[in-house]
Amino acid sequence: MKKEFKDLERFNCCGIANDGESGLELIYDKKPDYIIMDLILPHLDGVSVLDELKEDKLIEDLNILVLSSFLNEKMLKILQNYQIDYFMSKPADFNCIKERIKDLKTSYSNNEFSGGYIKESNKDNIFLKINQDITDLLDKFGIPANIMGYKYLRKAIYLSIKKDELINSITKKLYPQIAKMYETEASRVERAIRHAIKVSWERGNQKLLDNYFGYSISETIGRPTNAQFIAKVADNFRLQNNLITNWINIQNCIKIIEL
Repeated sequence: MKKEFKDLERFNCCGIANDGESGLELIYDKKPDYIIMDLILPHLDGVSVLDELKEDKLIEDLNILVLSSFLNEKMLKILQNYQIDYFMSKPADFNCIKERIKDLKTSYSNNEFSGGYIKESNKDNIFLKINQDITDLLDKFGIPANIMGYKYLRKAIYLSIKKDELINSITKKLYPQIAKMYETEASRVERAIRHAIKVSWERGNQKLLDNYFGYSISETIGRPTNAQFIAKVADNFRLQNNLITNWINIQNCIKIIEL
């Protein structure tokens, strides 16, 4: 991440800490404008770091982006007590992180966005939970988070939940849309997603996959096609969470908190 920041105009990574205590000392020493932090940290966890910053009345002057795999409803309730500017679930693409930092710099002030999106509406919590649930499900399926198809597949499911008509135009609309987001080609998105699904069938939780997809498995290749996989997962999310109505309600929030 430090290496990536070297190419980011007007931003400089002024320090890195591998635990909460040294991170807190670094914040006091460098007085940064932006902090990217995890919640699971050695010695002093992320919430304790936030406690210290809040007690010393420094938290109002910082733009804080929490990047963590430990984001659930209970944790979100705890974090309501702090002025978090943005939340992202791991694994996260650096291009997304970069864009969110730019958003904070150009679009929001602390006064406009203090307290994070949690205070704005419960609808935002629905959005974050959906993204976390997609991540959790792909992890359970056994898809490695370090392959490109993982993030493409996660984004494809999310977009298909948001606009179910995309699943009917996966080649002409869905792949090109994802390719544009990640500055790649639609054909590479298609191949990467296909590879991710193949890996899950070869190395993942076969019993869970069979139970989840049932008859949505192609008889020719012995696993779902890209379209079958994405459609099945997206449909389950919409049905289980009544998202047909909820997505209409939260569209105004998406530009602010989209992962």
